Amino acid sequence: MKRMLLFSLVLLFVFASTSLYAAEKYALGMGNVALKVDYFSFTDDIFDEVDLKDGVYVGLEAYYGLMPNLYLGLEGGWAGTSEDETISFLGEEFDVETDVTLVPVELNLKFAGEIAPSWVIGVGAGISYSWFNVDLEIDDENADEDDWVLGGQVFAEITYKMSDQWFLGINGKYHFTEDIELGPEDLETDTNANNWRVGAHIGLMF
Repeated sequence: MKRMLLFSLVLLFVFASTSLYAAEKYALGMGNVALKVDYFSFTDDIFDEVDLKDGVYVGLEAYYGLMPNLYLGLEGGWAGTSEDETISFLGEEFDVETDVTLVPVELNLKFAGEIAPSWVIGVGAGISYSWFNVDLEIDDENADEDDWVLGGQVFAEITYKMSDQWFLGINGKYHFTEDIELGPEDLETDTNANNWRVGAHIGLMF
């Protein structure tokens, strides 16, 4: 995980340094904020096996221009999946509800450059600290596991500037995290919150 993140950051600095003097203006303003709504999918097999792989991510990001094509920013968001089913065991039926929640907080570095009038492509990488929660409820009994996990992410986006202030676009991101141990001590299993996201964003430049 560390090697992948380090490689991404080095690559980002190379992009920025080769385009710094060619840029005449900030690609996405001196600063910008954006709302993101993405399709979200966990990559660990355990979530696929229990039908908790796919969900929705909603996030808010804010970036400040360090130089015309290089931005430093923060992103926070919420992603969740859930499954509600009835299972039979020894002749009895039980209502089982499972909720998985991920709340990532990210620090990102992004290169953004115009590829055509009003069109901007962005690539970036960063580090994250995320709250990861798995909640299992069987009838009235509840079991809950949660932890804060370190991670990192790499991403790309295409943005269209509708005016001097407003923009919209599409984005994709791969986010990887440390493992978390789930279950009672004698049945613990390691899993992670690795995921990918694809969706749209709309924002404001200033």
